[in-house]
Amino acid sequence: MAHSKIPPAAASAFIETSRIDALLEPIVPDGEDRAFVVRCILGEGPAHHRGANYVLLTLLGTLLEGLGEADFEALRAKGTLPVPMRVPPHLARPGSMMAYPMDLPTGPLERLAPAGSVQHAQMSECLSDGPPQHALANAAMMWLVGAALERVEKRKSGRPSSRIKR
Repeated sequence: MAHSKIPPAAASAFIETSRIDALLEPIVPDGEDRAFVVRCILGEGPAHHRGANYVLLTLLGTLLEGLGEADFEALRAKGTLPVPMRVPPHLARPGSMMAYPMDLPTGPLERLAPAGSVQHAQMSECLSDGPPQHALANAAMMWLVGAALERVEKRKSGRPSSRIKR
C-alpha cells in the first residue's frame, strides 16, 4: 500500500486513550494524575506525534504483556527522576521545580551508562526535556522498556545458558 497524505484530523483517529490509561495504571495509580499524563501524551501536540505515541506505547505494552507480569515497583526501586515541567520564566518558582506526576525510571539507563555518570545524566536529560507529549511519552516508554528488560533478565536467569562452552 502506498503512503498517502491523510487529513490532519484523521491522522490520529485510531487512538484509544482508555488503552493507554490502563497501560499506565500501575505506573501512575492516581486516576486524575494518570488522566493528565494520558492527555499530555495523546491529546497535545501535532496529530502525528499523538498517533506515534499511541502506536509505540501500545506495541511496547503488547511486548510486555507477552513477556509476563511486569514488576514496576522493582523498577521504581532502582531509581527515578522527576520529569520537569518546562514553564515560562515568569511562571517559574525560584528554588522549586514543577514536575509531572510520572517520573522517569533511571534503572534501564544503567545498561548504557553507569548511574551517576555524566552520560547517564545526559541521557536522563534528553529523555525528560521538551514539551509534555515528548517528555511524558519518553518516560512512559522507559517504564515499559525497563519492565520488559527486567522480564527478559528473569527469563534468562531461570534457564541454562545457551552459550556453547569451549
